Amino acid sequence: MLNGRAIAKRRRNDVAAGEGGDGSSKKTTKQKLCSGSSSPTTTVGGSGSRGTTVTGICDHVSDRYEKVGRVGQGTYGVVYKAHDKQTGEFVALKRCLPHHESTDGFPLTTIRELHTLRMGRPHPNIVKLLNVAVSSTNNVFLVFEFCAYDVAQLLDAHYAKYGESPFQEAHVKTLSRQLWSALEFLHERAVIHRDIKSSNLLYHRGTLKLADFGLARQYDTIHSSPMTPNVVSLWYRAPELLWKIEATTYTTAIDMWASGCVVAELILGVPLLDGKDEVEQMGKIVSCFGHPPSSYGPRVCVAGDDSEKKRSGMELTDRLMNYTSDKGLRLLYALMDYDVHRRWTAEQALTSEFFTVNPLPSRDMPTEFRY
Repeated sequence: MLNGRAIAKRRRNDVAAGEGGDGSSKKTTKQKLCSGSSSPTTTVGGSGSRGTTVTGICDHVSDRYEKVGRVGQGTYGVVYKAHDKQTGEFVALKRCLPHHESTDGFPLTTIRELHTLRMGRPHPNIVKLLNVAVSSTNNVFLVFEFCAYDVAQLLDAHYAKYGESPFQEAHVKTLSRQLWSALEFLHERAVIHRDIKSSNLLYHRGTLKLADFGLARQYDTIHSSPMTPNVVSLWYRAPELLWKIEATTYTTAIDMWASGCVVAELILGVPLLDGKDEVEQMGKIVSCFGHPPSSYGPRVCVAGDDSEKKRSGMELTDRLMNYTSDKGLRLLYALMDYDVHRRWTAEQALTSEFFTVNPLPSRDMPTEFRY
């Protein structure tokens, strides 16, 4: 159990997802975005790239937006709260970080993020891209709807003060349904988010928004092409990636494992699996779910405790039995099955009996928090 979950520790964990991207994500495509263009559309991406078309001429960031303060930083961008001078609303500005600025190129991760955000725009639980802006130094800013809370920071702050989650089980059911609705939308379109974690979930006025699509990839459902194994932050990384049995041909199942970690975290107020490194993370998974099948290779020793409970994988039940129903526990076990073919999909999760037993999903969600 973490003592207030030091944010620095979470950030070290978050860096783990930035080790990979894709081998190709470190390449840039030589293309200036909306730089003095007078054409009605601008295509982001060069020859040989599946370009993303941005309609209209991009605003100059300082002409339209006034930065209020920095609110966070992800693997591929710095995020600011800003005032939109045209609409009077607050927005979030994400300054994209190119991998090789000297090439005057545009990050492939941002191209992919734009493509996914445009596709996800109709969904209420995917953060909305409002605009693309540029600076006089050719920095590119993605402009998003502003959300009041980052779920990870909200959980951290509330747990540090009260020692519990800010969400009751009825609230967790509503948030879970919103998360799986967003994942179902993406997965139906053969998109893997590849970095589901609480710090990539935003919360605003009772609604959860899935964000940060820098690692998102479309995949071929028939002929899966190899992808990097170094994705998903360590605490949310699926066992097939840790044990590297399907490390380059994984599917949407990795998002579902991560979503199970998030739901458990929403219930407990702290991360379910918070290993310091890959070996410790594997040990924590074994403690919660028992040893993986023989196809995963040699068994992992659980450090520090050789009790029957540790060996039999009962820790998940023991930690959550006082916070959720048997239906909730069964759902988590189904989401976090070692067998990717048996692991539940977002569609299956949405039809779980977890949502039909009391307390029912809440329609009265908290909008303000004191911590």
